[in-house]
Amino acid sequence: MKFFKKGKKKDAQHIAQLSELTGKELAEEGLNQIALAIKARSIEIQPGKIFSDIYAHGDKPAGVPRFTYVMFSPTVQNEVIARCTIIYDSQKDGVGCWQIDWAVLEKYRGYNWGSTIAKKALTEFVNGMQRVFPNGFIVEAIVDQDNEASKKIAGSLIGDEEVILDENTGRNVHSYLKRF
Repeated sequence: MKFFKKGKKKDAQHIAQLSELTGKELAEEGLNQIALAIKARSIEIQPGKIFSDIYAHGDKPAGVPRFTYVMFSPTVQNEVIARCTIIYDSQKDGVGCWQIDWAVLEKYRGYNWGSTIAKKALTEFVNGMQRVFPNGFIVEAIVDQDNEASKKIAGSLIGDEEVILDENTGRNVHSYLKRF
């Protein structure tokens, strides 16, 4: 599965496939896709401005600004082990709202990589965006009901938790919002 395929018929089919995935599955698919793109050298990544152990890629799929941050394995050369993506979503009360998510390769879970990539990526993002949006912006994480690890990360990183119904899936999700 590839994100943002060309062709309207294929786009509609792909969107239908993606809509059936949980948030966790979508995050994992995003990790796989960015790792493949880096390996194929089809995208450029830049070292972080604050943290030297994360790399960033900015793009605008379908015209929507997106920033993706990755971390590489400390032991396996060029292996992407964690990804955090921050993508523009909407306006809330006249302020831009950005969605954040993260994923870690399964064999690296339980070692704090999810928390590390999320904290470092958000720090890099906020550092860059506060100059662009002097009136501030909102960052929101939407986490599946049963994703305990990500709920813990989002609670620590963003706080302000609210349980809401995801109208697309009919399942409860946890929303975390913070204004910067």
